[in-house]
Amino acid sequence: MTAQLPTLKAPKRQLWIITRREFFALLVSPISWVILFLFFLFRGFEVYQLASYFKEVGGDSESFAMGYLASASTQFAIVLVPPILTMRAFAEEKRTGSLEHLMTAPVRDFEVVFGKWLASWLFFVLLWLPTLTLLLILQMDSFLGVSMPMGQVCAAYIGLFALGSLILAAGLFTSSLTDNQLLASLAGMIFAFALLRAPQEISQQLDVRALDVDSGFGLVLLDQFYVIKQLGQWFFRGLVDTGYLVFYISTTGLFLFLTTRVIESRKWR
Repeated sequence: MTAQLPTLKAPKRQLWIITRREFFALLVSPISWVILFLFFLFRGFEVYQLASYFKEVGGDSESFAMGYLASASTQFAIVLVPPILTMRAFAEEKRTGSLEHLMTAPVRDFEVVFGKWLASWLFFVLLWLPTLTLLLILQMDSFLGVSMPMGQVCAAYIGLFALGSLILAAGLFTSSLTDNQLLASLAGMIFAFALLRAPQEISQQLDVRALDVDSGFGLVLLDQFYVIKQLGQWFFRGLVDTGYLVFYISTTGLFLFLTTRVIESRKWR
């Protein structure tokens, strides 16, 4: 029994090593710091405009929270940041040939994929943590002095982190298909943009043709995949819909599985 303990602990240790290596690689990457700088610069400008408007016009705390959460920088962080974080995950290692060395190491393919995804997700979460601090500062009497509905804020961040996990997993998948980082990032951005905007565009076209074609079922189905609408109707209003969480998590798992299969297929070439 004692001889089996190292074997049981080894996968967890290998996963931790991969995650730690990839996470610190993101921390020291210049592109990561550029992302952080642009995001906080953009976010700060939006918050300044929102706070100025709130002081002049007024409004309730829920309206301010919606304006703070559903901003342009939020969409920037969802569409552009995850593909940039994951573009080098496999594409760069394919180009340099280091992926073959990693695949011959005593580590399972899924541990490599999951470790890279977990590292990018942790960095994505790290990107958002300072915005929580900013919310606390805005609640001080010397600033806006408005009490933010923390339940609404927490639900919104849960939704953002779950959606981020899905787009990061899709970014890993696109990175595993090519050795070109630019191509991998563009494919990931197209997927993220399509996930956010395509259901709206398609539903509008179906709605226009609804007089001639019975498209009710199609509209209902597309509404379930309209991510921005669901974030605004549920998570940004303080309601955590477990159905959408299950969708994000299961789709994340699907992309991680597909990425693992792509990596495994290289062993048979």
